[in-house]
Parts: sequence; structure tokens; C-alpha cells
Amino acid sequence: MHLPTSCFTLALLLSWPLAAREWTNQGGQKIEADFVSSDGATVVLKRDGKDISYAMAKLSAADQAFIKEQMAAKPAPAKAVTGWIQDFAIAKPAFAEAKLYLANRNAKAVYQAFAKGEFPPEWSTNKKDVKAEFAYDAATAKTIVYVPAAYDGTKPFGVYLHVSPGDDGENMEGYAPVMDRLNLIYISPKGTSNDQPMLRRIKLAIDALSAVRAQYKTDPKRIGVGGFSGGGHIGMLTHAMFPETFMGSVSHAAQSYLPKPGSCGHFPGLEARDLKSGVLKEHKWCVISGDKDQNYAAIKTTSKDWEANRMNYKFFDVPGMAHSNAEPDRLEAALKWIGL
Repeated sequence: MHLPTSCFTLALLLSWPLAAREWTNQGGQKIEADFVSSDGATVVLKRDGKDISYAMAKLSAADQAFIKEQMAAKPAPAKAVTGWIQDFAIAKPAFAEAKLYLANRNAKAVYQAFAKGEFPPEWSTNKKDVKAEFAYDAATAKTIVYVPAAYDGTKPFGVYLHVSPGDDGENMEGYAPVMDRLNLIYISPKGTSNDQPMLRRIKLAIDALSAVRAQYKTDPKRIGVGGFSGGGHIGMLTHAMFPETFMGSVSHAAQSYLPKPGSCGHFPGLEARDLKSGVLKEHKWCVISGDKDQNYAAIKTTSKDWEANRMNYKFFDVPGMAHSNAEPDRLEAALKWIGL
């Protein structure tokens, strides 16, 4: 029996290997082949390493019954979990060793600066023991995640990673419509408070991102990072340390001082030119704040420094905004501006 190859596209493909069996068509012709898949109208068989398609209706009643049994036995693929997930498990680090996080020159320079105690004095939670500060129990670590209902795994979504100044993460329910419109997955790791060592906060952010990307299809060209207040500092620094991962950053109500002679600013181990070299040359940085924010004057001053250094920088000046996370529409504008 010769089974002609069908030229039409399968509407639904359910596939798994089975041992070769004998097939019989309505005319009594027989063939031995492996069952590959069926959409209920067409069967795909494998013979001599080649896939061939055949109309199910042309097979014997016994063969048709066999195919239906296989289709009923095959479990449907699990539907991706969408919506808010309050305790998404990080489970394991993105890399097995600290040195693997430091492949980029910027990341290594920042790590070495912390090891030497060369960081802003207000970051007093750092005790100069970078190995201990970089560690935490990944098995119990959690992150808040929001996945738009439109996500079904057929196309990659972008990511907005948001670092909190508190240890509970930022459950920003008002951001859900923004994530929906922009096809972004929202991530906010827990355990990143201002009381934690800076390197641990950065590692948690990277590990949370890695954990989500392991379960959801994401677009590597549409990943941004940000944060509120002290989390904004960490968002900017994380962007500088991992320029191959992030394409832009958004700081909510927090200025970031650039390095200059006699001061590392908020970028220990780096110089201003490091923030605009290599791939960072095309990246964008922005701050969202307003005249009711306690950091407003400092943000206006530092904004001039960023602009004077010819960075791809923008200050979203929001009248009446206090020291808080940005309103959804303001965040959406910033995310669009950085390219998400």
C-alpha cells in the first residue's frame, strides 16, 4: 500500500512516538509504519525515516479506532498560568557560582568595588563580605509575577522587572492593564529591601528574572528593569551591570548620581563612560518624579548631569507626583520610551 503525502496543513498536531504497527486501508492494502500524530482527519505515519500523511477515512475501521484511542490517551498540554502569582518560586540561582554573574566587565568592576568597601556611605548595610552578601537561600525565595491573559506560549512577551525598597515586593495591581497592552510580564522579587546588601538585591532580581524566563517564553530584546526609591537605584545599577540582559531602566522617584572624580555616585566601580559604551551606547535610562517628591530637587540636578554626559536619558517630570511609584499611564509612557 502506498500512502500519498497530503498537501494540506494540519490544523492541530498531537504527536508522540509509538512502535511500528501494521496499517490497512479500505482496499485491504497493508503497510508497516510508526504512528506519529493525528488531527482527527489526517494521520501522520513515519516509514523509513520519512513522515507521510494519509486521510483517516481511507483507513480500516480498526485503524481509525486505534488512532482515536491514542488521541484520547494523550493529555492536553498544560495551559500557562496567567494573572497575578504572589509567590512564584525562584527555586534556584540563575548561575551556580558568583563568578558566572560577573562575565560582563561592568558587573565584575562593581563586585570588586564592594569587596574593597568602595560604595556610597549611605549604603551601610554592606559589610564588605561580598561572598556572604551575594548569597541567599534560593530554595525559599519568591517573587511576585503578573502574566497577561493573552499569553499562551505561542509568542514571546517582554518583561518589566521592578525592584522594591521593601522585602514584600511591589504588588502593583494598577500596572496590569499596562502589561496587558504592551505584552509584558511583570516581576517584583521579594527580599530586596533597602536593609538588604545591595549585591544580594541585584542577585535576587537577576534570579527572579531567570526563574520566570525558564517557564515563560520571553523576548530577549524587550527586557527592562526599574524600581521605586532605593529600588530605583538598584534598577539603574542592575542595568549597568547586565547590559546584555536589559535594554533600558526606569527609576521611580529616585535620582542616580553619576560617578565623578572623588565619588562613585550610585555606580561603584564604574565611570560615567562605562554607562554609554558597548551595547549601553544604544540603551535608555529614565526617571519619573514630580514636584511633591522629596527627591525632586536632586533629580533635577542629576538630570542635568546625565544630559551633560550625553546619555540617552529622560526625566519624566510629573506635576504633583510625590515620593511614590509612578501612576500606570506615566509608567507606560516611560516603558514605551525605553523601547518596551
